[in-house]
Parts: sequence; C-alpha cells; structure tokens
Amino acid sequence: MVLFKRKPVQFVPAPLIDDTSQEVWLISETGEIFTSYENYLARLDFYKQKRFICEITGHSSLSFFEAHRSETAGSKDVDETFPEALKEPVLRRVQFQTISRVDNLVDHLFELFKQDFYPGETVMAFLPSGDRTEAIIREKSRFPELRNPTTGEVERRACSRYVVKLPNRNDMETNVDDDQLVRDRKVFTKAMLRSFIKNTVSREAWTGAPWVVKEQYATRYKIDTTIPPHLTRGLTAADRKAALARRKEQEAAILGTVRSVSVSATPAESTSTSTLDIRPVPTPTKSHKSKSQQAAMKTGKSFDQAASSSPNESPECEIPAPVAPVSKVVIKQQEPKPAPTPKPPPPVVIRYPIEDLQVQPKADAPKRPKLHFISHLPERAVSTIGNVALDENIPHFLLETWVFLNIYCEPFLLDSFTFDDYLEAMQFSSEEADCELVVEIHCALLKSLVGEGDNGRIEISLPELPESDDEDDDDDDDDANSTQGSESPEDKVEVKSKANGDRSNQDHDVEMEDDDDEDEKDISHRAADLFEEGSDWISKLRRRDFKHAGWLVIIVGLLDQLSLLPKYADDAEKILSHLVPADEDPTPETVKKRYLSLDVNLKVMILHILVGLSYDVPMVRKYMEECSEAMTEYRKKKIEHQRSRKVYLEELRSLEDERKILLPENTPRSASPERITPEGDTDSRVNGTDDEDEMDETSEEMDNRRLLRRGDERANARKRKREEEKERAEAAASKPKTSAQFQRVLKNIEKIRVKIAKEEEEIATIDEDLREADCARLRLLGKDRFFNRYWWFERNGMPFGGLPTSSTAESKYANGRLWIQGPSDMERQGFLELTFQPENDYGMSEDRMELDSRQPHMERKAREEGESSLRFANQVAYIETPEEFTALLAWLDIRGERELKLKKELENFKKKIILGMENRNVYLESTLEDESETESATGVRMSTRGKNIFNPSAHRCLKWKNSTAVDELGHTHYDHPLKKAKGNRKSTGGDDKSKGGKPLGRQGTRYNF
Repeated sequence: MVLFKRKPVQFVPAPLIDDTSQEVWLISETGEIFTSYENYLARLDFYKQKRFICEITGHSSLSFFEAHRSETAGSKDVDETFPEALKEPVLRRVQFQTISRVDNLVDHLFELFKQDFYPGETVMAFLPSGDRTEAIIREKSRFPELRNPTTGEVERRACSRYVVKLPNRNDMETNVDDDQLVRDRKVFTKAMLRSFIKNTVSREAWTGAPWVVKEQYATRYKIDTTIPPHLTRGLTAADRKAALARRKEQEAAILGTVRSVSVSATPAESTSTSTLDIRPVPTPTKSHKSKSQQAAMKTGKSFDQAASSSPNESPECEIPAPVAPVSKVVIKQQEPKPAPTPKPPPPVVIRYPIEDLQVQPKADAPKRPKLHFISHLPERAVSTIGNVALDENIPHFLLETWVFLNIYCEPFLLDSFTFDDYLEAMQFSSEEADCELVVEIHCALLKSLVGEGDNGRIEISLPELPESDDEDDDDDDDDANSTQGSESPEDKVEVKSKANGDRSNQDHDVEMEDDDDEDEKDISHRAADLFEEGSDWISKLRRRDFKHAGWLVIIVGLLDQLSLLPKYADDAEKILSHLVPADEDPTPETVKKRYLSLDVNLKVMILHILVGLSYDVPMVRKYMEECSEAMTEYRKKKIEHQRSRKVYLEELRSLEDERKILLPENTPRSASPERITPEGDTDSRVNGTDDEDEMDETSEEMDNRRLLRRGDERANARKRKREEEKERAEAAASKPKTSAQFQRVLKNIEKIRVKIAKEEEEIATIDEDLREADCARLRLLGKDRFFNRYWWFERNGMPFGGLPTSSTAESKYANGRLWIQGPSDMERQGFLELTFQPENDYGMSEDRMELDSRQPHMERKAREEGESSLRFANQVAYIETPEEFTALLAWLDIRGERELKLKKELENFKKKIILGMENRNVYLESTLEDESETESATGVRMSTRGKNIFNPSAHRCLKWKNSTAVDELGHTHYDHPLKKAKGNRKSTGGDDKSKGGKPLGRQGTRYNF
C-alpha cells in the first residue's frame, strides 16, 4: 500500500451517478471516478507530487504511480523469494501482535523461526557420519520439556524431531533433530522477513493497535481476522482510563496516610533533630503518671513534653521520687544518632566520541605546533626583489588561483608549478628579464575569455561601455537638423524666445562647464586613452597580440570595462590608477614599467579576477564533463578488475586446498597445513584468504599456551616447537618431488598469484586516476575542535608531485604543506562566540562579535592555539615539516567526533603528506646550494660599489618553462604568431585535444577510451 506522510493513501469513494450518459473521468491505477474535471486534475496533480513512499522497499520521494509500480514489483519479488513453507506459520504468529516497531517484531520472529522448520522446506542436514547434504522436511514432531518431579532438574529439553528426505542420496529418508538442521543464509534473512511482513500485514496508526494480516493472504491461508475484544481501540482506551483512575486512587490513599501522620505530630517534634524510637508496648504495669502523661507517652511524646502540655497539673506534685527512667529517656533524646551518609551517585559513563567542545582537555595534553603564515615567510622562500609584504587576506586568493591553475593546467596548456615558485614569481620584478611563469599564466587566462580570429566569440558577460561625447554630439546635431525641417512658424517663434532665454543663462552654463572640467580632473586613470581609435582590448586579444606588453594593455582595457560593475569597481580603480595614472601619458612601455612597481597584493587581485572570469568559460566546463565521463569509465573498469580478482582468489583457495591434500605428510582430514612447502612457500595466506584448519590450529596453540603458567615451561614449549618445525621443514625438503600433479598445482598457484598481483596493481592505478580526475570540487580533510578547516590540496584533482612532464618535475611535490583555515563566520558566531546582548539594547550591531569573559570557547581557543590562533575564515596558515605534522596528530583528541574523523583522514594520507614535505625541503635547500655555488663561481659577492648585478640563477621561478604549450602549439602563449598561413590556424578557446583527438589526461593518454 502506497504511503503518504507514513500513512496509507485513502482513495476517493465512487460517486453516485444516476444518469448513465454523464461524462466522467477515471484514474486507471486507483479506480477512482470523478464527475468534475477540476477535481480529476487536482487529484492527478496530487498523485504526481514526489512525496509518496513505497511501503515494500522504503523508497521515498516518488510519485504515486512510481511508488505503486515499485510496490507491485517488490510484492511480486517478495512472494517469489520468501519460502512458501514459512508463509503460513509466520502469518499466524504475527497475527494480532502488539509490538509496535517493525524492527522489534522482525527480531522477535527471526529468533522464533531460526531453529524451527516446517514440512516442505529445503534445508541442509548434518548426518551422524559428519557429512552435510541437502534435505527436504517431510514430517515434524514436537517433544515437550521433561523435568524430574523430585529435584526439578531438566531431564530432556523441549525439541523437535524431523523426518527428512535426502535428494542427493536416492531420496533416502532419515530422522534428525533440530540441532542437525540449518537453513541457507540467503533463504531466510531479516531483510526478507521485513519485506514479507510489510507486504502481507498492516497496522492502524494508534497506540496499541495490533498487526492484522491483509484480507487476500488471510483468505488464502484461512486465518481468522476477527480482532479480539480486548485489542479493539475503544476498549483499549477504556482500559487505559480505568488503569489511570486506579493509579490515582492508590496515590491519593498513600498521600492521605502520610498527611494524617504529619498532622498528628507536634511542632516540637517537627523541629526536633532527634529520631523517635518506636517500640512495642510493654506488659501493663501500674503507672504513677497522670492520664495525660500516659496518653502523651502512647502517642510518642516524651515525658517533659507531656508535663509542659498540661498546665492545670504541676509536675512536682505528680511525679514520684524514682524518676530515673525518665531522665534516661531525656538523655537518649539529647544524643541523637548520626544520620547515615548517602552513597555517592555512580560516575557518569561517557561514551565517546562526543561533541569536541564538550571534551574536557587533559592536564598533560600535547600542544598544537606553531603555524606559519605566508606574510611571515623565511628569507629562503621570498624573492629578495619583492619588498612589499602580503596582506592577511591575500593568501586566500593566492591559494585559490594556484589550485585552479594546477587542476586545470591541461585545458589551459600550462605546465604545473609548485606553490613556492608561484609565490616567488608574484613577488618577482626586474627590468632585466620577464618571469615566464607570470606572463604565460596571464596570457593563457586571457585566451580563454575571447576566441581567436576576427569573429572570435566573447565567452564572458561584460557590461556595456558608455557612449563617448563625440557620438552624443553627433546624435544631437542629427536630431536638431531633423527637427528644423519640420518646424512651423509658431514653433520658430517659440524657438527664438527659448534662444533668448538661453543667452540670458550663459553665465550659468559657464559655471556648469567649470564643474565638468573639475570632474574630469578627478579621474584617477587614463585607461581609455591607451587604445587608438577603432581599436580596443577585445580586437587586440582576438589577434593574440601579447608581445611588447600587449597582454598588460589587454588587462588594462578589461579592467576598465569591468570597473563599471560594483563587484570589481574598487579593485579595478586601484590597479588602473597605478598602471595608467592620470598624470602620465599612457603607452605600452609605461604600463610595463608601472607593472614592475605594482604592489604584490594588486598583482594577486588581477589573477583573482581573471580566474573568476575563466571559471565559467566553456573550455573549463567541457574539461570537467570529460573528467566526469572518464571517472565513469574508470569505475566500470575497476568493477571488472575486482570481479576478476575475486575469481582468481577463489581459484587460489581451491588450489591451496589441493596442495595441502597432495603434500606427502598430510591427509585429506589434516587440521594443520605445512608451513614450508617444497617451493619455499612460507605462508598459505594470500591477500587475506586464511585456511580454517590453520585457524583451528592457532586456537589450539593459544589454549595450550594459556595452560603453561611458568616461564620455564613456556620457553621449553617454544623451543620444542621450533625444533619440530625445523625437522618437518628438513623432511619436506629432503623428500623427492616425484608427484607431477603436485608440481603442476604449485605452478598454477604461482600463476594465480601473479594474476592477482596484476589485478591489484590495475585497481591501484585506477584509484589514482579517479583521484586525479576528480576536479569538480576540492575535498576537505576535516575540522578540529575549534572548527578550523584542514586542506591538503594534492588530495584530488592533480598528481601528488605535479605533472611528470612539467619543466619543474624534479621538485617531486606540488604544494608540500598542510593548510589550516579559520572557522567560518556562522560557526564562529554560533558555537564559539556566544555574544551577550543586554536587554532593550536594540542598537547593537549583529555582526559585532566581541570576546569577553562569558565566552569560554574563544578563551580556550586562544589559550590552546597560542600566537598562531585563527579567528576568521580569511586567515590561513600551514604546517611544513614532518615533525610538525606528527605533533599535530598527537594534539588531535579522538574523543571528539570531528577530530576523530580528521585524524583518520590524516592517517590515510600520512605517507604522501610527509613525502611531499620532505621533497619540498630538499628542493628548497638544493636551490639555496645552487645559488651559493653560482655566486662563488661568478664572483657576485665581490664589491661592486653599489652596482646591482642581476643573477637569473638566484630565482627559482625563472627556471619554469611552458613545455606543454610548446609541445602542443609549437610556441608559448606569449609568442603566439600574429599571422598564420591559411588552414593552419589552431584555436585554444576550448578545443584542447591530444594528437589522437581525445581529451588529454594526467598520464598523457590515460583518458583515451
């Protein structure tokens, strides 16, 4: 039955139709009839909503018709797969059950029928000879439990005995007990039982409702569906009310008894700290006390209290001489017994992992290693030419652009490059040489924005430029000429009067012109004057005119047009005001000269803008689709190799069994295989396949070891075992290998092992290709207790060491760091900064998050992270040495949920992360050694009296060459020829293919299918 909001769908009842010729509408799947077309459409729209659930499979977010088809198919499968012999017993057992949860009902029924078998079932029988064979149950007999009437001990447990037929043994019949029968694992499972119950049984949606077998199955198996009176809904509610009334009466009786006892007590007793000693009344003796005193003693009062409660009688005249017993009672009350101390509550057992911020820090917990920031780089990683430090929010853009360019370096035809070289290239500036890495990156990004040729397509959306003043004047003149030809004499009079009025306002016009001149003086750059008439940056980019600072001129024109958008206005104005200032004549030479002195932060912003524009171009989207298709093909190949590996493992297991049988010392019933084979095989386990006999032997050895309590006996046992294994190995090696079948089995085992190793190697290669082709998004490693995010950018989308064909492939690393990003604003404000706002203070800004004494999480974060604490999402830091990485792993507390997941991810990639850090240190140190050797060889350190000698070998970024573009195009992006022969033009605007016409992959031709 299809469910809607976890309840069965109720169909619309059939209407009463008097006129047989009336037009009606029918929904064939449900049999519902409608006399109104609007009602029919409304019901059809309701059925087409993706809000229905298939009761059999549990699939949700389906339309009614999809859920109905799924339920029909699932019901058919359940009827076919569930054993026919078990259907009637299970339905009779589940009828009128009051267990509300399906899971609990399934567990209950599974335990009942697990060792209970019925005639007609096909089971596996264990014969007295020890053989296991297929059997069909013919008859079943139950025997009750027998107890000794004298001692009460169980003499015979309740059991069942079956008469079974053995099809594999000429239909022979035999008698077996229930402990000699088992079902096949795939025949009777909890999943199948759950599906069968959902298909055949229903239950109403009220507390205490019983399970009832559906009518069609109850009719088939002749099961009574009359609900007992005590399980009907009305009587069940009445029973609940009666039980509630009885509980209230009992509580009222108890409260009334307590109230009567408290009223009988006096105020003195209620304030007294002594405990009353209530004892049985002694035998009656003559008392010398008054009647009031005796009554007080009976009600539990002390003698002194009784005397004080009778004002008409004097205690001196009534109390006789012997009053010793009374004094003893008073002394007993003055020395009360100490109240027993309550037992302390048991300690609360915390089941880890829990929320990280709820984990109490350990007293001796290790500290997190100090993080490094790009703005605090050591001298070896910073070019000595760049003098401007990076702002705190710029490293985020640096990482973003580096990751984008290295993941999509193939469609852009760029060699991969390390982050250290990229950082140094952004800080490099020299008039002696250009940094090819910087130039090629800009040219490649620009080429993706506009296609090549006169009609090259613009792949991005740009704002429209405002019309120039000359065009406006021309339009005004045309409008004036057109209006003069159509003026009437009356209109001419009006025009003359207006002209006289305009002459009277000439002074005002002069003032407006002065204001316009002042506005023109306020212009901060002259980007529009950089291009000649009839030329703009788009036409220049279509010609691929990058030489002689042409790429910088194109960037100026692009930024000038983007400055019309509020998103880019501020950054574009800052960059343009430096590249083309208003007080200097704009030429390509001056733009190049001004770029050398451009702030590093603005250089990064230029790349950040270009990367943001290039992310949505068709070339990048096409590459992402190709990688997605490649990942699908890789997964299919991986499944094929896994299946082949499984087949080989089965063959290996059978060959191992055959090898054990053919061993000279072993017999078919041997329980311990030989440890050393004639071929030198020292272990019968291959790729996780263990022999059961070997496990039995190991368990027996462990039991024998537990019996040895003394050290000498254990040492002697180990010595004897070594001697026996040595003798067995020597005997096996000395025996002649005369069995040809045995030798053939050994050769087949070696062949199978080689095939398994080959399949595992292919699976590992495909996993690596899947990781590199996963370029759609970055994969986060995890978060720590303070919601800091951990990134390892080599995790997906790129090779661990960069492209193997890159010009800097000898570095053997790409980034070589583990990056840590601060918490997001939502996480910081919601979990760490619990800001306090006083009442009626509605003027406080919501985004003003200040740290005060009521924020323990932020205080703990600052205390545990130390000087390198990260508070905002735009702050990033890194770890660069294996020692720091090991210290970070020790700092993570696996008692927290987030840090447990994070530590698992770090452990999975630990070897690759440490290898990248080590390769980075080797690469940077070797560069420093090369620089020192070059300086000593060229004599740069000699006194030059203030002369600045340029040494190219002193800068790593200058060693990078764009070999990918040279191999594919025959030239770099910067050296793109302006004129080409007809028919030889190659487009790089989004059709990047290898020589075979296939998409280029990380391994050259890995993506060719």
